[in-house]
Amino acid sequence: MSAENAQVQKGDIVDLTSNGLEEINKYDNDYNDMSAPIPSAKRDWRTKDIANLWIGMIVSIAVYQVASGLLVSGMSWVQALFTVVLGHTIVMGVAIALGHFGTKYGLTYPMLSKIVFGKKGTIFPSIIRAVLGVFWFGVQAWIGGQAVYTIIGAIYPNWLNMGFSSQFVSFIIFWIMNVYIAASGSKAVKILEGVSAPILIVLSLIVIVWGLSTAGWSLNTLLNVKILQADPKVDFWKLFWPALSAMIAFDGGIALSMPDFTRHCVDQKSQSVGQIISAPLMTFYISFVGMCGTAGGLLAFGAEIWEPAVLVGHFPSVFIRIVFSIFIIMAVLTTNVAGNLIPPVNIAATLTKNKFNYKTVTICVALLALLARPWDSLSSAYNLIFNVTQLLGALIGPISGIYLVAYLFEYKTNIDLVDTFKVDGGKYYYNNGWNIPVIFLFLAMTLLIFAGRFVDSLSWIFNNAYVFGVIATGILYYIYVRFIKK
Repeated sequence: MSAENAQVQKGDIVDLTSNGLEEINKYDNDYNDMSAPIPSAKRDWRTKDIANLWIGMIVSIAVYQVASGLLVSGMSWVQALFTVVLGHTIVMGVAIALGHFGTKYGLTYPMLSKIVFGKKGTIFPSIIRAVLGVFWFGVQAWIGGQAVYTIIGAIYPNWLNMGFSSQFVSFIIFWIMNVYIAASGSKAVKILEGVSAPILIVLSLIVIVWGLSTAGWSLNTLLNVKILQADPKVDFWKLFWPALSAMIAFDGGIALSMPDFTRHCVDQKSQSVGQIISAPLMTFYISFVGMCGTAGGLLAFGAEIWEPAVLVGHFPSVFIRIVFSIFIIMAVLTTNVAGNLIPPVNIAATLTKNKFNYKTVTICVALLALLARPWDSLSSAYNLIFNVTQLLGALIGPISGIYLVAYLFEYKTNIDLVDTFKVDGGKYYYNNGWNIPVIFLFLAMTLLIFAGRFVDSLSWIFNNAYVFGVIATGILYYIYVRFIKK
């Protein structure tokens, strides 16, 4: 039983009191500097800060590629823009709901996982988060490798005639850069993070201007380029639903991790308004940039180019190829190390109980990215959007549905902070540290979605992996909570 006055609510925020901390210390606990809730007095994030966070995440090479990839798949620019923005807007519902937990209690995503899955059961969401990080690390490393490939090719033209081997070596070079920064704990990434967003914004504006220049400075001419028109051979509605699910899943991993960011917010309005305003608007912007780049590439070079690093490689000027490729490398490097490589490294270090030094763990985790075969993931726009992203949606959809129902309906946003930190016992300890019903439901629904990839009659499930995972799993868990759980 938790002590009286262990926690107190101040507006939108629940603070742990000194009585609560004393109660926690009576038990074996995992309260430390990393897991401790951020008190209301130390919160300083407001609407603009959350908005800036999403600007940094949305204005990225990956979003550019996904948006332009829909054009290559057969959508018109209006259809693609609508699909991308709608998908990124819908996922804000998940991000805001889970962000509510972070703002109200100042706790992290791992603590939410412990509350829902149990102390030992957190291995499942931890593995999911690690897999997502490793995969996106590999994909972003391949994108950065393309920029390295372009730079070397500008200096040594024969490099461009060596086929996949030179591309793979370029990928390894960029991979090593990422691993070195992550393993050494270099402050360089902090310096680059400060300039990455401005660089991407400048680059994106240049892409729009260049696209207009290829169309004789006529926006109407640019938007009427063939690749921006719908392919008459493609059924839009057959393409739309799996594409929408893929767009939602694209940011699904970030939505899961929102408590890690919103725990800094001063109130719920800051986190909710900041997210719902900035994410759709910036998605619209960077998607439009991708469309201008894709149309400009067709007008200037006669090719359908959906990858910015590849587009840069088509320019005849060595100076342009080198400078813009360096910018792409800087932009990818900062987000890739901090957002994709370090989180799974920290998870691996925790799961191995720090038996290996940090550098060894970093290298081992980074090597796993090779198993993800990012060159296959980016082999075509269709493959990235309709196969790879759906696979990721199959992993994060069910777990997202469980989190939403558990926090909003099972616990009705009321969390006991003392029990949250107990290692043994308390309402979140479940069955010896395992929340068996949650784990069983998560595994069953994930397997069902993956089955849709191989069983034709279930293909519609896989084609809508994230949406199906969130809704179906959420409904089933709600039924369990409402009618079965005692």
